[in-house]
Amino acid sequence: MIGDAELRSMTTEERAELARRLAALAPPVTRRSRDVAEGARRRFVIVVGVASVLMIPWVIALTVTLPPKYLAGHWRITWVGFDVVLGAALALTAWAALRRRQIMILAAQVSGTLLACDAWFDLLTAAGDDRWISLATSVLIELPLAMWLFFVSHHIVRLSMRRLLILSGQSPDISLWRLPLLGVSPRRSRRSRAA
Repeated sequence: MIGDAELRSMTTEERAELARRLAALAPPVTRRSRDVAEGARRRFVIVVGVASVLMIPWVIALTVTLPPKYLAGHWRITWVGFDVVLGAALALTAWAALRRRQIMILAAQVSGTLLACDAWFDLLTAAGDDRWISLATSVLIELPLAMWLFFVSHHIVRLSMRRLLILSGQSPDISLWRLPLLGVSPRRSRRSRAA
């Protein structure tokens, strides 16, 4: 057994080599579990891809059919309810950050998205003098806070992945855009295997 003192005496390269060797000893992913995961990933891509394509005719239909003005019912409960959800998301984000929980990443993403939506709808539904208040709160509070939450959540994901990559003996200098989901590189396509 390697003791703490011996581990501390190792160079960074020696520890990285040890981590690579230990990671290589991990039980292999079975073909069946990989095939199940690949099937689930493929279904996810199809459903989300089809949904994004179906948004095109939906947006066109709304553009053509929606009236330029509309008297909305339940106006007060709509906005109060939205702001209650936004407040709860921000509270969850703060609690998770205080407790150093990974759920903070998702909570920050949800909070940032809700803040951006709040700014959008505040600006587009405001009338008269309320437009200036909506513009000020959007530009000075909601959008900067949303961008900051997106930045922090991205940064925490990057730090978490960097630590995991280092512990598994891999290079930590991979952008999130290129980092494989769950650390598993996609299987080569049938064409590339046949070539």
